[in-house]
Amino acid sequence: MSRFGNKSGTIFCLLLTSIICHAQNDPLFNQYRYNGLAINPASAGSREALNLSLCYRSQWSQLPDAPVTQTLTGDFPLLNPRIAIGLLFVNDRIGIYKKTGIYGAYAFRIPVRNGKFSLGLQGGFDVTRENQRSIKLLESGDPLFLADNYKVFMPNVGAGVFYQTPAFFAGLSVPRLLHYVPSSADTYKSTLVLRNAMLYSGYTLPAGGNVKIKPSVLMYFGQNIFLADVNCNISFLPGELLEIGASYRSSNVWVVMAEVRIHRRFCIGYAYDHAMGTANITNGSHEIMLRYEFRHQVNAENPLYLR
Repeated sequence: MSRFGNKSGTIFCLLLTSIICHAQNDPLFNQYRYNGLAINPASAGSREALNLSLCYRSQWSQLPDAPVTQTLTGDFPLLNPRIAIGLLFVNDRIGIYKKTGIYGAYAFRIPVRNGKFSLGLQGGFDVTRENQRSIKLLESGDPLFLADNYKVFMPNVGAGVFYQTPAFFAGLSVPRLLHYVPSSADTYKSTLVLRNAMLYSGYTLPAGGNVKIKPSVLMYFGQNIFLADVNCNISFLPGELLEIGASYRSSNVWVVMAEVRIHRRFCIGYAYDHAMGTANITNGSHEIMLRYEFRHQVNAENPLYLR
């Protein structure tokens, strides 16, 4: 059998646990209120502009082959203001495990008093790869490692609802309705289940002058896991050029974040989270987000985004 040292064994166990969790659950983002399409197809078109967002998340940054997730989203309303579309690209890598997903989103939006209620659907596929040949063993011939590569194509669909007013938003989504389980060494079968759901909401409170307080909460219902994320951001300066915030996640994770508006169409965000009580070898997680709007026509304040 292969032998691992104490530190190597700890790293291997952390990565193995993460692989199992990510295989069954969607990745979570600290800056979810600024990257809505990544968690809910019904948020397509909510900025009333052609909106592009790029997010890069590096978890446990000092560990080799630690989890890394990238998302690229784009969405915009059509000439018919009740219809919006979007495109989501996700790349998720953890050790020998890599998942790439491409999804198209459609949102039907209904005016309700001073807000809009949206029904969203998304469809696409994930391609999962396992590169077992990249594993380096101290001893060869270990039967637990097949030293082979697998590639699995997994179509999927998702749905969500979203409501927003000039000062409030709320959403409920199930990004992936199909759950895949192994049926043999290199094949999977799908089942229809309501899991990996996200319920979230937030509000904007004027605090005098140019200061605004933006509390929000997100609850994640995953495979054998429940997480609650409580967040509060504070924006400063005219046009909300600067925003800082902090979050606490029920898995005993603290998050600090900041958003800077470089231009009225361009925004940069950064978030750092750290799990309390964990070994220093994890060194926390880093998340960087870039967002650009090609057309800015929003007159009312939107609590989801910076102005």
